[in-house]
Amino acid sequence: MKESRIPPAAEPADGADVAPGLSSPPCYAAEFPGYFGEGAGGPEAPDPLLIERLNALLEAERAGARVLAVLRDSLDGRSAARSLLERLQKDEGANAVLLYKTIQRLGGVASHETGAFVQKTLAVEGLAARLRFVNRGQDWVVRKIVELLPTVSDPVARTMLEDMRRAHEDNIAACEALLATGHAG
Repeated sequence: MKESRIPPAAEPADGADVAPGLSSPPCYAAEFPGYFGEGAGGPEAPDPLLIERLNALLEAERAGARVLAVLRDSLDGRSAARSLLERLQKDEGANAVLLYKTIQRLGGVASHETGAFVQKTLAVEGLAARLRFVNRGQDWVVRKIVELLPTVSDPVARTMLEDMRRAHEDNIAACEALLATGHAG
């Protein structure tokens, strides 16, 4: 039997220990969904109507957060109105983040737009009238969530939307209470 030998070109020139090289790097293809033909977006593709409706809510929440920040910043000191607007603004911003993440988790593309609510609210004169308009916007969000909930099968998204609906109802009541005191101008 003939003895095999490494060709001289492959031997180390000065006799140094050299670990044999691998013939190819490890393959990580199995870690990338879609590489072997399965759906890249998870078990099913996102529902385009659901994503569209969630994006409409996202744009409204983003607009609500922006307009509430403007209204809050227009008030001096630590008034009851400023304190309430601070809380509402944080709620709207947090809702926008949750909607953004939910849309992405469901395999959709989250909108980067802001609804026209900002300009519409700022066109209204006086803080009390603006707060009434904000409440109309909050009520619109509640109605849209109520319409949307029966179509949402994802349990995490359902819970998020139910929590958002309750928060908006609480915020509407808080604005109404502030308006009833006359401390909103």
